[in-house]
Amino acid sequence: MTMRLPNVLEEGLERLRSGDLPQFGLLVLALLAATLVVTWPARPGLPNESWYTVSQTRSVLVALLALGYGMGLPLASPLQAAGTVVAVSLLTITMLPLELVAHAGSAPATPAWWAWLATPVATAGYLALGGLLGIVVRRLRLTALAPLLAPAVLVGAVAIDVRLGVTLLNPLTAALQVAPGHLAFHGAAAFLGAAALAWAARRRGEGDA
Repeated sequence: MTMRLPNVLEEGLERLRSGDLPQFGLLVLALLAATLVVTWPARPGLPNESWYTVSQTRSVLVALLALGYGMGLPLASPLQAAGTVVAVSLLTITMLPLELVAHAGSAPATPAWWAWLATPVATAGYLALGGLLGIVVRRLRLTALAPLLAPAVLVGAVAIDVRLGVTLLNPLTAALQVAPGHLAFHGAAAFLGAAALAWAARRRGEGDA
């Protein structure tokens, strides 16, 4: 089936209007806003370090959201999967203005553009990793464990980066510094994951024929 860009955008906007994604989106934005309020200095003159907590919170929420919805991509039609990718990507971008407010208040050394560059790439990478995880879960018939896998993968990613002393997978450290390796890893993951999902969809179509 050939997908056209207007159809994909329409499907993505529909995902943002219905189902569970709008509820999760509001919850994520509320958590991020609450983090900003709680960490903002209570009085003028106090050090403002809100950006560090807000940025890491946003990065972890993006990872969990994208991994979780990515796991459902193998079960969706190509149009539905593309719409989900668009919807999740738009949702993660809506988190960035709150981080920009915190950045203006804290004035860290990390440039403000980093989050705007890294977030779409990381979202695509986490969606692809979630899709690959979804394929494995289906193959091994471990769907009952699916809700636990996204947090487990995230903990494993942090542990691997800490062990190797690099910033490739860890959303906590990648949020606070410009990390080209983080972009490279998630860009490659998005490409490979998209290829694997396309292959799985083709196999599923052949099986249904």
